[in-house]
Amino acid sequence: MADSEGWHRQLTDLGLTGYEARAYVALVSRSRYTAAQLARESRVPRQRIYDVLSGLTERGLVRALPGRVARYAAVDPASAIERLMAAHRVTFSQLEQTTARLVEALVPAWSHGRDETDPLDYVEVLRDREVLSERIDEIQAEAQREILAMAKLPYLISQNRSGLATTRRLADAGGRVRCVYERGALEHPEMLADIRRYAAAGEQARIATTVPMRMWIVDGARVVMSLRDPVAGSTSTTNILIEHPALAQCLTYAFETIWAGAEAVG
Repeated sequence: MADSEGWHRQLTDLGLTGYEARAYVALVSRSRYTAAQLARESRVPRQRIYDVLSGLTERGLVRALPGRVARYAAVDPASAIERLMAAHRVTFSQLEQTTARLVEALVPAWSHGRDETDPLDYVEVLRDREVLSERIDEIQAEAQREILAMAKLPYLISQNRSGLATTRRLADAGGRVRCVYERGALEHPEMLADIRRYAAAGEQARIATTVPMRMWIVDGARVVMSLRDPVAGSTSTTNILIEHPALAQCLTYAFETIWAGAEAVG
């Protein structure tokens, strides 16, 4: 039959094995078959045909006919397919019950988990230099009122892609951007040019002999610090983003002290 391969696939979707599907479709096309005839007609290996018939009989899709030679007939397709569907309904019902129990068990744990916070959720370690530059861009772009910065050599302004635009935006909106640079920055023409570009964009800049670290404080709530490893020396830094207003306030006091002792850029 032209559609038999499609029927085979659909029956296997309902739970029959490939051999069972072939045997049932072959039986549907004739009133009865012996096992040998069915094996030949359905192309099921003869050594497997009795196992296949046994499985179909147990499922209620085939019945054995009495006689000197056993013959087999297909149960009408409406009844056969309903039996297959009934088995799926039972399985689905069991899955629904299992799912309901699982949801009932997991929801309280999930709800409790929403109330728990990691004590270090507000601390992010920025290990990669490129990631550091991206995060500085992000927090500066989100600034609403003020950015306080200390620029320590090696100089990173050229790495900060959105800094100029942010400085202009805040200055135009009545906000404020202030930065204290190390005096050594003035010895580098490219760095000095960057400082002047930022000043033209609205940044207030001062020069100190030295600053303790590279740092940004944004809106009195978010701090990025680059801490030099006291053991490995100046070649190794740990960059940390901390969202903590109390810490930002303390570091702002430190910034204001350094700012007060610094000189205006000439």
